[in-house]
Order: sequence, then C-alpha cells, then structure tokens
Amino acid sequence: MHRAENRTRTAIVATAVALLVVVLAAAKASTPAPAVPPARPGQGSVTLEPGYVPPNDPESSSVRIGRRVNAPYVSKPFTGGARSLDELGRKVCHALDYESADTLFSLTVAEDEFRDILWPEFPMSRPATGIKWQDGWLFLYGRLHQGSAIAIREHGGHVYQFIRFDRSDSTTHYKNFKLHNGLILVAKDDEGKMQEFHWLRSVAERKGRFKIYSMSD
Repeated sequence: MHRAENRTRTAIVATAVALLVVVLAAAKASTPAPAVPPARPGQGSVTLEPGYVPPNDPESSSVRIGRRVNAPYVSKPFTGGARSLDELGRKVCHALDYESADTLFSLTVAEDEFRDILWPEFPMSRPATGIKWQDGWLFLYGRLHQGSAIAIREHGGHVYQFIRFDRSDSTTHYKNFKLHNGLILVAKDDEGKMQEFHWLRSVAERKGRFKIYSMSD
C-alpha cells in the first residue's frame, strides 16, 4: 500500500511540475492551464492502481482562473531591480554593454521574493499538488541563471540605447504583484540599427519595483 501511495504522490508532483512550467513560462492568469493528456492504451497510469484515491483539492478552480484567490496579502517589498519598466530596460542594456551576466541576473526576482510573494498565488502552490516552493524555485533559478548567461553570450559587448518595451501580451494582476507578459525590449545598437530582444519575456512588478521574472534559455 505504501508503494502505491508513493507512486501516487510521484505522479501528482510530476503533473504539478509540468503545470508549473506553463505558469512560469506564460504567467497568464486569464489562460486555462492545458490538460494533462490521457494515457495511451497499454501505457501505465497511477490512477488505475488498486487503492488509488484522488487527492482532496478544494482549490482546483485555481487552475482554471490561474491564481489562488485565497492567497494572503504580504507586506514584503521587492528589493533592487528598477523603479520603472524603462529604468529596467536601461539597466538591461547596461549589463549587455559591459558583458556582465551577474549584473543581468541581479535584476531578476530573488529566491525569498519568489517564496514569499509570488509562489503562494500560483495554482501549483496549493497543498493538493504536493509540490513545494523549492521545486518551483529550482526550475525558475535555472531558467533565469542560464538565460542571463545566454543573453550576454549572444548579445553582449555592444553599446545599446534603450528605446522602449513593446508588448505582445497583457499585464496579469495578482493580489500582491503584477506580471507584465510578452515583453519585447527595443534598443538601438552601436551601428545605429534597431534591435528587438524577445528573450526577456516577463517582468514582475511589486509596489513600484520592477524585476525580471521570466527569460528564455
């Protein structure tokens, strides 16, 4: 019986991690998370195991609406980052100019900010998933750290003049923060050519402070 319970929890965590990828990559509260595809004939499923009991999930609707409505208000502020999207854009261009991955990474959401401010509002943080904030942070940290290094490698060493942020998406409003999604950083390079950077995908805003939340890696 313990073995079946372990397999059940493993399957739940795996599903939650897959859904977390969707939230961290898209971060859209208005878009329903995709359903997990059913097992093909002959493919094992933990739901078919003897003794399987679906987990109690009173907050299951949070997956559909994209956030946990009962998440508490928090007083913790963002530290560092920038005071506006434009200032953040200028700081990103500065990091590219000086080829500093560490400087670029310092503009991203910190571990404690993810844990205390962002994570509690994401659907995957509800108890029924069995997934912990450390799992979410491990994934996000890897994306942000590697994304910073790749951005410097592919675009660093040029003098960029920040022009503006264009948006291909919308701003999602949570209880304690906002996510500016689908951002495109527009800058002029040292040859006078306009460049569009799509790798900086979303920015978290908290009480007038802006920090990078999602980068492609």
